[in-house]
This record gives sequence, structure tokens and C-alpha cells, in this order.
Amino acid sequence: MLGMHPVVDFLLVVSAVVLVLVLVLRVRKLRGVTGFFHPYCNDGGGGERVLWCAVQALLNANPTTNILVYTGDIETQQDILTKANERFSIDLTGASDMPRIRFVRLKFRALLEASRYPMFTLLGQSLGGALLALEALLRATPEVFVDTMGSAPTYLVARYLMGCRVGCYVHYPTISTDMLKLVQRRETSYNNRAFISKSAVLSRAKLMYYHFLAAAYGVAGRASHATMVNSSWTRGHISEIWGESPMPFIVFPPCNTDNLRGIELSDREDLIISLGQFRPEKNHSLQIHAMAALRTKDPTTKARLVIIGSCRNEGDEARVAAVREEITLLGLEECVQVRVNVPWAELKDHWLRRAKIGLHTMVNEHFGINIVEFMAAGVVPIAHDSGGPRADIVVEWQGSATGKLASCAQSYAQAIHTILALPPKELTNMQLAARASVSRFSDATFQKAFYEHWLRASASGTIASIAAGGGG
Repeated sequence: MLGMHPVVDFLLVVSAVVLVLVLVLRVRKLRGVTGFFHPYCNDGGGGERVLWCAVQALLNANPTTNILVYTGDIETQQDILTKANERFSIDLTGASDMPRIRFVRLKFRALLEASRYPMFTLLGQSLGGALLALEALLRATPEVFVDTMGSAPTYLVARYLMGCRVGCYVHYPTISTDMLKLVQRRETSYNNRAFISKSAVLSRAKLMYYHFLAAAYGVAGRASHATMVNSSWTRGHISEIWGESPMPFIVFPPCNTDNLRGIELSDREDLIISLGQFRPEKNHSLQIHAMAALRTKDPTTKARLVIIGSCRNEGDEARVAAVREEITLLGLEECVQVRVNVPWAELKDHWLRRAKIGLHTMVNEHFGINIVEFMAAGVVPIAHDSGGPRADIVVEWQGSATGKLASCAQSYAQAIHTILALPPKELTNMQLAARASVSRFSDATFQKAFYEHWLRASASGTIASIAAGGGG
């Protein structure tokens, strides 16, 4: 067969070498090792809290367990784990933990960057994720592969090509029925640009593209031996697209409630804060317009908004600049400010201690860890009336309100005005109810469930999902 054409010969030889390498790696999997696929493990967001809390749970569960973390971050192991401790109070820097954690450095993480795919972004990122998983698993093949980043195509590579057992923790569906409906209704959004929504032909083409992606997403998702999701909203969408075999189980993510529930509730200022990465879907513009509406409603208000968030790259920096520009255009410089990459100690002791209200404006937020942190710290949340916040978090607790929901600048302004006007006793009752409700989302609750499950998983030889908070 060789000798047909130099290019064909080369491809046949390369394919044979890759096939042999894959077969060898399948046989030589690292027994007793779990690999976490999380290429941005040093970002410091809610997904990273899940990652490090899960790693800690596994290390505590079994002294012989070893961990791989697949990442494209270039910081040292010491620096990454120190940041996890500083940001999340998850200490993995001890002599008993660090030697059991190994970082596998990925050279081609840029394959996941949305900026590489100005067109067909989701398709490009999906294929990029599969290729990145191949790089990861060729470098080191664990017995168990766990995706905590949300890249379903990696499951196909890990399970069918490399022979790993596969588990996943889904924070947010890559494509959802809500996205299909938005395109079908021809609504303009951050992920449905105006030139498409205004064209019937382009909208029809994009809808066909989304249906293709949804079908492929379902095939990839079903390659997971077990699926964990972070909220009722996420479970509904994953069940629609992936099906219920295996059944997706709700595992509420671990939130930093232990360190926050000790914060004093009294002596709060008319200070409003928001927490979150500077991403388009976080909808910081709505927060700014809510403050403008509040000042129109009550020109004498002394309320101030501080937008606090982490900045990961040049794209985030550009969005921060756009937020600051909008503040200036609306003449809100005196009452709205932006703080970037605030250290945890400052966030806890300076901002969460003083704030009366926590603002959240993302539509269809999958869960909302920052909302839980607000509630634990005694900061009354005003969240968007959709997704996980409406279904799982800002709900009544033992008959008492735990916060408010809103959907537009005017309703946010009204909610802010109402909370700021509450008598001290009513405000304290709301703070207490909110704080009591977050016991469902503590690190301890997550790790206890994860620990108990992992013992069962070790006995059965497969990853099973954890049903926490009524997820079964």
C-alpha cells in the first residue's frame, strides 16, 4: 500500500504511529489517578472553586489518590495552589497534598479561545476542545477523566479513544434550547448579532447550525459515564439535549460560606456591589442603567455601586474600558466605580462587610455562586429573575424573603430603593433568612457528598453522580 504517493504514505505512517501510541497509552493508563480537565485553572472564578474543592475532596477521601490537572496556565504549581488558598480558602499547599498533585501543561490552549473563531465560534471551540483533550491525554492518561470546564467533546476522546472512565461537572450548557428559541424569535443578543437577527435567511441558517450543534452536543454528552450539574436550570437544559441516560444529578457547587457567615450584619452602608468576571453575559451595562434609573427615581439617594471583577485577558480589559466609558457617558462617575482583581481579604473585609446590597444581572445564570456569597455575608441580593437564581437561590427560606428578583433597569432601581428603605429590623430579618439558607451550598456539604460518592465510585469502578440538594 505504501509507495502510492508521498503525502498518502506520510499520512498512513503518521496514522499508524498515532494508533500504536493510543493503544500503548490505553494499556499504560495511570492507575489510581484522576485527571481534571480545566485549562484555565488559575482564573479564580466559581468554576475554579469547584475544581479545587473537588480535588481536595478526593485527596482527603483516599491517601493513595493522585491528581492530574490539565492546564494551559504557566504559573508554578506553588503559585497556582497559593492563589487557590488565598481566593477560596482551599489549602492544597501542605506537604501531604502538593506531591500528589501534578500539573500537565497544555501547549495548545489557544484552541479554546473564542477570539480564534470570529465565525462558527461554538463549532470551532468544540473541535478545539477535542484536539486539546487529545494533547492532554497523550501527555498523561489517567484512569478517570473529569471535565470541570464544560467541554463535552473531550468526553468522546477520553472514553472512546483513550479508554478512560469519564465524569463531568456541567456549569452551563454550551448550547441550550433557550439559545435556539432566541434565534428562532430573531432577538438580538450578545451571542446573536443584529445583522443576523434582522435577516430571515441568516436566522434560518443559524437555526440549522444550532440544531446541528445541539445534536452533536448530545452525542458528546452521552459519552460521560455520569453527569453532575449545578442547578435545576442546568439540569433541565442538559436533560433536554443529552437525555437522561445517565441521569444528570444536581450537585450544588461549593460556595465560600464558612468564612463569610461570621461577618457582622449591622452598620451597613448604602453601598451596592457586584461580583463577577468581565464577560458579555454578565450584563454590567444593566447595572449601570439601574443606577441611572435609581437616581432618576430618587435624586437625593446616596447609594453607590462598586463593580468588582476579575480580568483574564485583553478581551476582559476591553470590556472593563467599555464599562468605564458607559459610566462616564451617563454621568455616574460619583456613584459608580470599577475595581479589578481585588484580593480576597479586601473583598471580604472591606466590601462584603460594608455593603447592604449585592447586584446580579446575568440572564439565565446557571447557578450564581456570587449570589450565595452575598447572602452568607449579609449582603441582600437582587438577582435577575431567571435561571438558577430564581429556581434555587433567591427563594423563600422558612417563610421569609432572602432577597429580590428583577429583570430591567427600572425593576432593579425599584428593588434597590425598597431595600435601602427597609427598617433596620426588617433588613436584619432578610439578612438572617438569606444567611441561614446558604447552608445548602457550603464547602462542607459539597465535600461530604463528594467524599461519600467517591467511596462508592471506587467500589463500583465507575463515576456516579452526586445528588445533592434534592437533585435525585
